[in-house]
Amino acid sequence: MSDLPAAVRAAIRSPVGSLTLPELVAQSGTTTVILVDDATRSTPQSLILPVLLDELNVAGVPDNEITALIARGTHRPMTEAECVARFGEEVMARIRVVNLSQDPAQFVDLGVTPMGVPMQVSRRYVESDLSIAVGNIIPHMYAGWAGGAKMIQPGVSSPLTTGKTHLMAGPCVFDILGKVDNPVRREMEQIAIKSGLKFIVNVVLNRDGGVVAVVAGDVVEAHRAGVEIAHPIYTVELEERPDIVAAGSHPADRDLWQGFKPLNNCGMLVKDGGTLILIIPAPEGIARDHQTLVELGQMPSDTVYQMVERGEIDDEVAAATYLAFDLTRQRVNVTLVTDGITPEEAGCIGIVATPSFDEALAAALARHGDQARIGVVTHGADIMGRFK
Repeated sequence: MSDLPAAVRAAIRSPVGSLTLPELVAQSGTTTVILVDDATRSTPQSLILPVLLDELNVAGVPDNEITALIARGTHRPMTEAECVARFGEEVMARIRVVNLSQDPAQFVDLGVTPMGVPMQVSRRYVESDLSIAVGNIIPHMYAGWAGGAKMIQPGVSSPLTTGKTHLMAGPCVFDILGKVDNPVRREMEQIAIKSGLKFIVNVVLNRDGGVVAVVAGDVVEAHRAGVEIAHPIYTVELEERPDIVAAGSHPADRDLWQGFKPLNNCGMLVKDGGTLILIIPAPEGIARDHQTLVELGQMPSDTVYQMVERGEIDDEVAAATYLAFDLTRQRVNVTLVTDGITPEEAGCIGIVATPSFDEALAAALARHGDQARIGVVTHGADIMGRFK
């Protein structure tokens, strides 16, 4: 896209299924929270936000009434340096940029969804006059597609809320990935609507990270318009499942917690009993913020379910991610090519790790034979396979 600022401005001024920003400001007020994703995502926030801020200024919202809230969910907080790198010096100088607080007192209880999920969301977000979510649209194993309501759940929801939706999704990720109409997304959208999300700005990226489309407006209608554009970009059609898949993990490569997205997405591409080789730096290890996942080790999924039901696992998000991981681990062999996770650490959770891709490939070929079919995926966190 040759002129991204113009495309962002055009989308904001012609929203899908929503009032315009000036109309929303006139209706709701000027205290504004912009929800932004963290460094584990590819949204070009530093390019989008200045345009959005200018449009808010035109609509009557001064910079001193705008806060960017990092919708980090259960991820670790971003550092000041990371914020400058991600959002840009201009944005950091113009508005407040803050991490979501995980203090229980900073969440508002809005009751439960139709399926019984407790709705606990950020007080700062809920009490703003105007809320805008800025993200990108890619396939996602828990929500079907990222973007839209996902910035609310899990972005600015409590760990309790996130645990419940993730437990719904964890055992079903093979069925949910790439399907926009699924029970978990419906729950997420209920939470976003109930909590009052007013507007979204979502982008669709190509394989090179370039923006190919911008959609803005209603949390459901604008999101669906973006998914229609994104679907063919992120879908690969295959005649058969390869014996071996070698996959890159960027940008979900900070730790294996993020890497479970490419691990599961690409694990779905591998034939039963095949091998997935995931190339992931993982400088922060397996799951620094979710040690429960590591502690579960190689426990059977049924046992984990029972522990959750008995209230023996506090970190239900970790339990859900473990259940999703176990689906892939039980079906294919998983090898990490990484400097951030030792072979011993990987062995504790039932997979293999090595710093050498050549070693990983040689072991896979020894397992499957020199005639094994090999697939290569460069963007493992974003891809979804469909088989003819």
